[in-house]
Amino acid sequence: MKPKLNALIVGAGGVASYMLPALNNSFDLHGFLVDGDKLEKHNLDRQIFSNRDIGKYKVEGLIKHHKLPNLKGLATYVDSGFEYELRYQHNNFNPDVIITLVDNHPARSVCCQMAEYFQCGLIIAANEYSTSQAMYWHPRLGDNLLPSVRYPEIETVISGSPINCTGDALASDPQLAIANSVSASLANYLIWLWYGNKGSYELQDLKGFEVIEYQSTISKIQTITLDDTRKK
Repeated sequence: MKPKLNALIVGAGGVASYMLPALNNSFDLHGFLVDGDKLEKHNLDRQIFSNRDIGKYKVEGLIKHHKLPNLKGLATYVDSGFEYELRYQHNNFNPDVIITLVDNHPARSVCCQMAEYFQCGLIIAANEYSTSQAMYWHPRLGDNLLPSVRYPEIETVISGSPINCTGDALASDPQLAIANSVSASLANYLIWLWYGNKGSYELQDLKGFEVIEYQSTISKIQTITLDDTRKK
């Protein structure tokens, strides 16, 4: 039996289109998929959608195309007011993890804040042309490992917005399909390590070897564990 996972998934673009089919095969996936973008024709070269969904909201296209019946699409952007809207309209929702698949810092910052509020896990996946990254955090790991603390630009670069994804807050260049795929795979593996059968998330006494981040380039994949952060 697949373990159940209640997830708030922010971003329905390239990384999400590669990630969600495998995640749904590994878990009994429930929750919300959030993105205010509509699918455009030029997205199809690096994102897995049906061309019949051009002009529709991406959340609708992904849920339908990949057959994700237990995810509800929210066609909106994650900004400073989203957390309050979610708590007001869906006050019984308690996510196990917030999965952040957007390419701008303001939305990532909001997701960090929501993980603290809900006391749940946080995954951030990102990529550029030839590099991919995925990281994990949970409040019980301590504030010093919060992504917005380890990578201060998440909080300090505030130009741009989740709506237009322009300016310095845009975190990545236009993605290649392979970079989207790698980022999605790294994020899925992190989620399985922490939330899958016998995952580290269930352990009361963390040993230090638990992985909290993967970084990949053309030539190598770097693994960052809890012990690695303690040595700094």
